Amino acid sequence: MPRRNSGPRLWLRPGEVAKDGGTERLAQWHIKDDGGIRRPVGCFARDVRGLKGAAKAEGLAFNGAEEVRAHEALAAYITGKHAPSVQKGRGAGEIAVVDVLLMWGERVVQKKVEDLRAEDAKAGIVHAKPAIYEGRAGRCMARLLQLGEWWQGKSLADVDGDSCDAYVAWRCGHAWKSSRPDETGNAARTVTPQGARRELEDMRAAINWHRGRGYCREIVEVALPAKGKRREHHLERPDAARLLLGMWRKREVMTVRKDSPTRAGQKVLSRKRPHRHLTRFVLLGIYTGTRAGAIATAAFERIPGRSWLDLETGMFHRLAVGQGETNKRQPPVRIPDRLLAHVRRWKRLGVSRDFVVEFNGVAVEKVNKGFAVALADAGLQGSPHMLRHTTATWLLQRGVKSWDASHYLGMSEKILSEVYGHWAADYQAGIAGGRKKRSLPPPELHDAFSVHYHRDKDLRIAAANRDARLARLGLERRSLATAAKAA
Repeated sequence: MPRRNSGPRLWLRPGEVAKDGGTERLAQWHIKDDGGIRRPVGCFARDVRGLKGAAKAEGLAFNGAEEVRAHEALAAYITGKHAPSVQKGRGAGEIAVVDVLLMWGERVVQKKVEDLRAEDAKAGIVHAKPAIYEGRAGRCMARLLQLGEWWQGKSLADVDGDSCDAYVAWRCGHAWKSSRPDETGNAARTVTPQGARRELEDMRAAINWHRGRGYCREIVEVALPAKGKRREHHLERPDAARLLLGMWRKREVMTVRKDSPTRAGQKVLSRKRPHRHLTRFVLLGIYTGTRAGAIATAAFERIPGRSWLDLETGMFHRLAVGQGETNKRQPPVRIPDRLLAHVRRWKRLGVSRDFVVEFNGVAVEKVNKGFAVALADAGLQGSPHMLRHTTATWLLQRGVKSWDASHYLGMSEKILSEVYGHWAADYQAGIAGGRKKRSLPPPELHDAFSVHYHRDKDLRIAAANRDARLARLGLERRSLATAAKAA
């Protein structure tokens, strides 16, 4: 049986170690193609095994940037190798799926990156590491290449429910390319049906764009696997407090150097606080209910491809600069007064210089791994998206009007009612009865957070508890007004 044509692909040639233990030659990315073609692309990868702290972070950033450039070189190679036809009005059987993916990747994904680069150059913005929009485009191109590996040789007429199901079944047997079992010691994560669904969503977007430009006269439907079970985890106030306290107190564990005369190889706690940047992430997520991606990209200035906070007006512009509206609504949101005071202090003291969430002075792109570790340390489960669930749940529990809550979160009232409606303070109160001891006016939107961050759920109960505690201790109730009179 003849060997299957694998098509153009990337290959990382391993590096070489010198006799003295140093690096003689870095690992280098190559393009491999059928017919014995192997071409270097001028991108390298450093060995980060054994490195820690800032050195490891620098090495990982370098490797990520080089891998993005390698994928761009592969896309350029494939584009140059085969130019898709631009004839209009053809049938689905005359158009190759790979041609559609190539055209969409070049004219939509790469063009958007070029436009954002031009805006950066015009504004004089220089990024210390690859801009976040370049990383997103690189991951998108990687998904297109993954699709092309299976759909190569097939036309749009072959795209139907059976072929899409076959792709999902084939894809779920693979390990994620980002997995590094040799470095981490953990088993490689395999692709789930939801991961394959994300790739097919890109193919659907490419096919719809292709037909919208008039290249195909027939409608081609991409069958997607069913969505995963909706996650509704949210944090209670004690859980949020425990999570924030753990992030703030977390200290990095380091190994004493081998040349130490007494403590060689001993595990000790260092002065480094690796999770303190996550506290800013969590506070911004709980107070505003913003999606994790917009929080991670939040800057203090209008930077293309990033969301930004206007500290003068107190507005959080969640939609990235230069990005069009999508189904995931991202309207501007007023920053609550409590959070705004914190953010202004972070900016004034240099805790956050250019971006709200920074690690070692560099903006983060994702916090999934660190957030998972922090959750495990606090004995919790979930993901960064649970912060959005937390905000929605807390707002409804405090009796905030659904119209205010939905516009504050950037979701429709229908979704808010379907997903979080059962958390509302007056949910089925007229039927169940007896649950609401007294009717309190709904708080203003920003007051809802003030009540939630109090020790008790209700300010009246808190005041009564305070008076009882002072009476028990035999202390006089004092305030700033009484103190001024006494002076």
